[in-house]
Amino acid sequence: MLMVRAWMVGVLAALLPVVALGKGVDETLVARLKTEKSCQKCDLQATNWEGVDLSGAEVSGAFFLRGKMRGVKLVEAKLVWSSLEMTDLTEADLSRADLTGADLRGADLSRAKLVKSYLYGANMTGAKAEGADLTDAFMKGVNLMGADLRGANLKGGNLERAVLTDTLLDGATWTDGRVCAAQSRGACR
Repeated sequence: MLMVRAWMVGVLAALLPVVALGKGVDETLVARLKTEKSCQKCDLQATNWEGVDLSGAEVSGAFFLRGKMRGVKLVEAKLVWSSLEMTDLTEADLSRADLTGADLRGADLSRAKLVKSYLYGANMTGAKAEGADLTDAFMKGVNLMGADLRGANLKGGNLERAVLTDTLLDGATWTDGRVCAAQSRGACR
């Protein structure tokens, strides 16, 4: 019984830093990202970046799960294979950002600017991108299953091999410039 308790204490001690990150992120990582604009594979989950200018930042592989990034500027940032799952990116500027393979499941990209962004193979399942500007975005192979793109601008974008199952497209401007009719779901009608 004593060995089992010792083992459980060891397991809990190992998990404690992971749990603590939700409440307090390593401030040295935050400072490094703000000053050097580089923090690859950093664990920055649940961090508040609202309104911060991180344009040109190299944060490939970073973990921003449940982050608060409302109005953040990530123009030309490299977010390759980054996790932005359940992150609030409302009104964020991700123009010309590289989001190759990024995890944006359940993220809120409402009114976000993703002009000429590169979203090759990104997972946007259940993402909310209502009114987002995705003009000329490269979205080849992106998973948009169940995403909300109502009123979004997709003009000039590449949606080749994109998964659009149950994607809401009412009032969205399609890649060819036509406006999707009401009740457009999974395809622009």
